[in-house]
Amino acid sequence: MPFIIQNLIPTTQNLITVTESDSGQLALSRMIEHDFSQLPVIDSSYILKGMITSDSILRAVSYFKITPENLKVSHATHKVKACRIDDDLSELLKALRDTNAIPIVDRLGELKAIVTSYDTAEYFRRRAEDIMLAEDIETTLRDFIESSHRNEAGEIDEEALSQAIQAITPSSKELKKKFKSALFSYIGQTSISKPTPNESILDSVFTKYLDQPIAPKAFEELTLYEFIQIFKNLWSQHSADFKELTWEAVNQLLEDVRQTRNAIAHVREVTPQQREQLKFCAAFLDRHRPVIDIPSEEEIESEVYSQVVSGKTVFHGTVGNVAGTNHGQMVVGEGAQGEKFAPDDETLNPTEEEIDHNDSRYAPLAVWLQSQMSDRITCTFKEIEIVIQDELPPSARQHRNWWANDSVSHAQSIQWLEAGWRVSSVNMSTERVVFSRMGDRQSKYIDFFSQLQEKLQTIDELAIKPQTNPQGRHWFVLFVGPSSKGKKPLGYKPPWIVFSFARKSRFRIETYINEREQKHNKPIFDLLQSQKNEIEAEFGAELSWERLDGKAGSRIAYYRPNSSITDDEETLAQIQDWAIKILPKFYNVLSERFIAAKRQIAPVKNAEDSSSEGENTEG
Repeated sequence: MPFIIQNLIPTTQNLITVTESDSGQLALSRMIEHDFSQLPVIDSSYILKGMITSDSILRAVSYFKITPENLKVSHATHKVKACRIDDDLSELLKALRDTNAIPIVDRLGELKAIVTSYDTAEYFRRRAEDIMLAEDIETTLRDFIESSHRNEAGEIDEEALSQAIQAITPSSKELKKKFKSALFSYIGQTSISKPTPNESILDSVFTKYLDQPIAPKAFEELTLYEFIQIFKNLWSQHSADFKELTWEAVNQLLEDVRQTRNAIAHVREVTPQQREQLKFCAAFLDRHRPVIDIPSEEEIESEVYSQVVSGKTVFHGTVGNVAGTNHGQMVVGEGAQGEKFAPDDETLNPTEEEIDHNDSRYAPLAVWLQSQMSDRITCTFKEIEIVIQDELPPSARQHRNWWANDSVSHAQSIQWLEAGWRVSSVNMSTERVVFSRMGDRQSKYIDFFSQLQEKLQTIDELAIKPQTNPQGRHWFVLFVGPSSKGKKPLGYKPPWIVFSFARKSRFRIETYINEREQKHNKPIFDLLQSQKNEIEAEFGAELSWERLDGKAGSRIAYYRPNSSITDDEETLAQIQDWAIKILPKFYNVLSERFIAAKRQIAPVKNAEDSSSEGENTEG
């Protein structure tokens, strides 16, 4: 349906005009009084003669060398192309490219209205708000449904939710009943004797010609109508929250909203009454939303509290640390000839990433979520702003739908979903949100890295020991050293080798530099980077040199693009094969150079220090 100009005209508009015989000073005074930059010029019959602007008055005064009092409006009037009230909106938008106000006239040329750039922007703002209100209502219904399908751990019970969807999915039984009724009706009208049904034959004919099983939709694919149907089946669980309101009353409101939602989806106009009903319904459902299991303010303070130290954001408590000092479950690995190595001070955390200036403003939130060791984290909107070092938009505090787990159209949710997290609940009034790690991602990571761990043992020339157990994280740490066959001991601890799934659908192998003495990290990295050309020539490809300024460690990495844990089994196997193929090359080109750089930057002072660094002291 095309938009017409009539929809943009304010319901009440006080037209301020001047005539050609008025003075330029009068026109300026009226513009100043009403904060306008232009006025329509009319004759005694209200026929449009043109427009006068503050700029046209200034030009006329300058050219004629006279004062505005001595200038007539006709001296500074310019012709404009007027629009009709039933013109298509596209005609108006074209005209607004050259000016910020367009007069609207009838077929006789009589002035009826003025439409400005502000009016146009306000019209589309209202339409955008209508969409957001409808989505808020849909998202809140989803919250009601999900709250009824949580297990004891507070996570969504996918099986129970699937059964709820199955219950409202149309089945062949309904169609079979209609088929039988229609068949018996036809036979009854064309036959004298009453038909005797043969259920077996009827079922066979129906199955052969009409039966079309309908697969249940995914929860994210349901329509507003389908959400309402599930909510209806759950009404007994939520009716107490709505006091004495009946389902019939609530359903009437939701059905009206659904009709309005359809009008918006089909680009039809929404009346002021419908718009007010959307606002009422969104606020009404939000007031009665189920109690969300979000910790109290005191509990949040003990779980997450933030502070800004030297311009760096640090989160403490069970949720980890933005600067990268949280750690996973580490085990000590044993390399060639009995050399033992373990992460220094258990500070290894290869989750830090550099944020490119072209990245989304919510990319730091995704990186921060990736670094968390807990599977569930509660934080305030303000703490999120500290993480992203930016303000959340006003809609984040006004619309529940801003926090929806939308993998397509919301820049913010795309970031946390890609990192393997989802918003499990939000309390808009207290401005708190709960993020939960996506359970399916965890099991996929465990399977992937467990399989990779087995395949790594096929590399004969290297001694490989895992330093982290596959436990549902997107990264996996290895000790890699030369095999015991004729190799000399390394003397210094080699760099950690890490495989991880990174943002932007990439898989990487990396040397993660994070020494016990953190002051040595950047100098070691810089010394290695000074050999960049030589290293990359030997490796045969460009590496990613990530100094990670402001972070504890540094990274030298090689990326495989178009690689995600959500890929199919065949692609995941190809990623593992890539890892097996690239590991020896990556290790050989960096290991000895890393040890040489470490020896130069942090020389071992005595035998005791040498032994603590992994020196083989046998014999």
